[in-house]
Amino acid sequence: MAKLFLLLIFGLIPTILTKCNVREGQPHLSKSINTFSAELLTKIAQGEENHFVVSTVSIWILLASISLGATDVTLKELDQVLKWKNKQCFNKNHLKFSTNNTSYNTTGVVMERSSNIYVDSKLTILNKFKNKILRYDVSKIENISFDNTDSAAQTINDYVRNATHNNIENIVSPGDLVNVLMIMFDVVYFKGTWQIPFLPEDTQISPFYNDDGDKIGDVNLMTMTSNLKMISIKDMNAYVLELPYGTNKKYSMLLFLPLYGKTLNSVIENLKNIRLPVIDKMLKGAEEDEVTVQIPRFEIKSDLRNLKTLLVGMGLKSAFDSSKANFKSISHQPLYISNLIQKATIKVTEEGTVASAATEADFSFRTAPDEFIANRPFLFMILDKKLLVPIFTGVYSKPSLF
Repeated sequence: MAKLFLLLIFGLIPTILTKCNVREGQPHLSKSINTFSAELLTKIAQGEENHFVVSTVSIWILLASISLGATDVTLKELDQVLKWKNKQCFNKNHLKFSTNNTSYNTTGVVMERSSNIYVDSKLTILNKFKNKILRYDVSKIENISFDNTDSAAQTINDYVRNATHNNIENIVSPGDLVNVLMIMFDVVYFKGTWQIPFLPEDTQISPFYNDDGDKIGDVNLMTMTSNLKMISIKDMNAYVLELPYGTNKKYSMLLFLPLYGKTLNSVIENLKNIRLPVIDKMLKGAEEDEVTVQIPRFEIKSDLRNLKTLLVGMGLKSAFDSSKANFKSISHQPLYISNLIQKATIKVTEEGTVASAATEADFSFRTAPDEFIANRPFLFMILDKKLLVPIFTGVYSKPSLF
């Protein structure tokens, strides 16, 4: 059986709907993505020593795209894992809406998403699948020969390098392409300038501590004092700070710092019990106050090669099983997903950021302090405030002088 090899590159959207009106359905789209993202984020954090960056929305898009060619139990599992029900409505409007709204270029922010499907000449793709991919603006489709794995790897790596502005190189090796007939990519690049930048002269080497208060290293700690929005959510065990990008407030970084005496793991676990639209509403209702902010200048590079195992644990089993996978709407030739990989990178500096990858809770509030000192493990998230979905999410817990 041929292998269908899915890779995600980052280094950055299908749904529970009774109506197919895009505007009315957008909250359901966000809910589907956020529920999937929170569950996957929890599983990644358990295996990556709580120091990583990931674009769960890009994983979501790629799996949603491949669902266009799935049938029977494979399609059912994809629907369940991706948290949508109205498949026809998803196909008609919302996949196109979500993929088209993840590219953006304005003052202070560049967001670029590109997707490509490389198909070997030995694999006959059904016109029905091709038409769906093109109709919903999911991806481009290009022919390639995987017989010469060196040449194919170079073509793919050049594409990824260009799409990520040289932030990610060598996503595949020739050995990854043996017995592969099709590869799907979703590549996302984000570059954002802080609305209020940090001043380099205020950055100082400072100690960084673990959840127990023990020093574990040093970081270049950036500092500024400005009018910002910050809230404290007791039921999430976290202070939440919003740092906007650019001039139009479409993108922000949210920083989640555990309340004193609480752990980062408890914050991550509680993300499954609170929806991002609720957090966004709370931030919109908060007054801007003068806050002293200190966060590390940092870079994180992640090579997530265990996504297959994590997704199997979430219920997506048959797609990775050569004897059970059913992608008959892609090709009459038997296919299965041999692997799913994401490479992600993020750089946070005084100027800004470069990145190339449930049930409601009852909330009680505490008065937030007038400072946000991230000299201990924290969760960060680049949020699309229009779609209300996380483009990149990660955890910083291993200090270094970047």
